[in-house]
Amino acid sequence: MRDINYLVPLAGNIKIDQLAFCSRSDDDDKLIKEFLQLADEPWIEDTVTAKGTVGAFDDVTNIAKLQFNYSLELEVEILRYLNGPNYLDLAAVPGGRMCHIGSHFVGSGDVPRVHAPIIQQLVTQTHSNPFQAEHNRHYRYTIYNTYSRLGLFFKVIERLDRD
Repeated sequence: MRDINYLVPLAGNIKIDQLAFCSRSDDDDKLIKEFLQLADEPWIEDTVTAKGTVGAFDDVTNIAKLQFNYSLELEVEILRYLNGPNYLDLAAVPGGRMCHIGSHFVGSGDVPRVHAPIIQQLVTQTHSNPFQAEHNRHYRYTIYNTYSRLGLFFKVIERLDRD
């Protein structure tokens, strides 16, 4: 059996450290948490405004509510877009479905080249989470359209250092 942590045909050796689920409502949030048996575990929330490219649209802004849980061996994200164009709408991903697997990188030097088309690339502008805001954290989220090969999308989460 192949180790899920390595997607050699896509981008060399990439460690998968995030599983994300699409939410369209509070009911979806609840069902995802219950399904994962994480309903009683702590979740960190962050509402993010980001700018970039989505599909054929350049210079877009969207807002997303992100919820993160770290009770498992990897990061679990519940992702709900509140406003603006986004890859989940373009792909008509239903609520409650797993939408992407992801990999985190610090700085652009280690970011691999992924052999799949980009469906969305955004840079975060603001974060509601106090830790992210206090530490002036910003990220580049690149979503690759790996749906036809993997049945879900692949996300590279690149932390950008800003002063």
